[in-house]
Amino acid sequence: MKTLIKLEEKKDVFIVNNIYEFLNPENVYIPLNNSNFNKKNYFYKDTFMADFVISVSGFFGGEEEMLLNGKRCQTIKINNDFKENKEFKKVKPKVKNIADLMQVINSNHLETLKEKIKALPQIDHLIVSCFDEEIYEMNEFMCLVENYKEILKLIDDLKKILSLENSILAIKNTNVKGIKKVKSISGVYPDLKVMLLPDKYLMSIPDNLTDYLNIPMENTLILTTNEIYELNEVLKGKSISEKYITISGNALKKSLIIKTKIGVSLKEIIQNFLKITTNDYEVYENGYLQGVKIKDLNKVVITHKTRCIVINKKEAKEQTECINCGACMKICPVYINVKKCYRQKLMSHRCLGCGLCDYICPANLALKEIVKGGNDEETND
Repeated sequence: MKTLIKLEEKKDVFIVNNIYEFLNPENVYIPLNNSNFNKKNYFYKDTFMADFVISVSGFFGGEEEMLLNGKRCQTIKINNDFKENKEFKKVKPKVKNIADLMQVINSNHLETLKEKIKALPQIDHLIVSCFDEEIYEMNEFMCLVENYKEILKLIDDLKKILSLENSILAIKNTNVKGIKKVKSISGVYPDLKVMLLPDKYLMSIPDNLTDYLNIPMENTLILTTNEIYELNEVLKGKSISEKYITISGNALKKSLIIKTKIGVSLKEIIQNFLKITTNDYEVYENGYLQGVKIKDLNKVVITHKTRCIVINKKEAKEQTECINCGACMKICPVYINVKKCYRQKLMSHRCLGCGLCDYICPANLALKEIVKGGNDEETND
C-alpha cells in the first residue's frame, strides 16, 4: 500500500463551515454544440440542450465564447426571467431493481454514475466516499452535513435494490461535524458500516479507499456523497440543475462553499459574494494541484464537472536545475520514474495528474505538465 501524506495547508486560506446559495443568477450559459434552436424560442428550466441541463427559464440573450471545463466554447446566453417555468412536470420514478435504476440514470444524463455501474460485471459492495479530491475543497464534506438523512436512507435503499453484501460510508476522521450528524441516526440503519479514515491527500482515489478498507476493487461500486445526493434528487422526480462548489484561495477576502446553478458564470458569483484582494492573482479550476490554470476568470462557466475554483496570490517561484534528489519519485503514488519523464520529455500513461511531484520539487520544476502531457511518445517507466 502506498503511504499517503497530509498536505500542509496555507494558514491564510480559511473556508467557512456553512453553505451559501446563489440560485437566481441574471444569466446562464449553455454550450452551443451545433444544436438547432430558434432564437425566438423560450427556454424552459430542467430541459436539456444536448446533455447540458438548462438550469433557469428565460429567453435567448445572444451568443458568447466562454470557458467550460477549461476549454473555450461557443455558448448560448439565456436571460433568466426568474419564473422557473418548466415544460412538463417530472414524475417520481419507481425503482425496484437495477434495470429501473439504470433507466432513471440514463434519462437524467448522469453519465459518470452510468459508466461506474456499467464497468462492473457484478456489484457486491458499495462504498460512499466523503473525501474531496483536492486541498481547500469541501464539497463532499458539506454535502454530507447538509443532506445526511437523505444520503443514509438512499445508501440503505441501494443495498436492497442492488442486493449488496455490504455498504460502507467512508468519512475522514477530522470531519467532526459530519461524524456527529451520521452517528445521531446511524442506529436506524444497522447494516450500514461507518468507517473513519485518515485525512490524507488522494484518499478519494478508489484504489486507496479499497486498500484502507481491505475490500477488493472488483465488484465494488464507489460513489461520492454528491453522486448519492444527485441520484436522490432524480429519484424524487427532480433534475440536477444545481451543484455545490468550493471557491477558495489566499487572494480572496473570504472563501466559501456555494450551492449554485449549473451554467452560471464565475464572474457573477464573485460579484455577489466575494472580493479579490489583489490584482496579481492566479485562477485554477478544479484544484491548485490537479486543476487547470485559467487565464480569464470572467469567462469561466460552472458546469456539472466543476468542483472548485482556487484564486491565489501569484507567487514568484524561481526555477533551478534538477538536483537529482529523487523526491518526486518517492512521493509519486503510482511509482512513475518522474526524473526520466522530465529529462526525456516523455509522458506516462499511469500519471494521475495529482501534482505531488510539483508540490515536492525543491527546484520548482513544472513536472506534472510533462509527465501528464509530454511528447507524443509514452513511457511505461
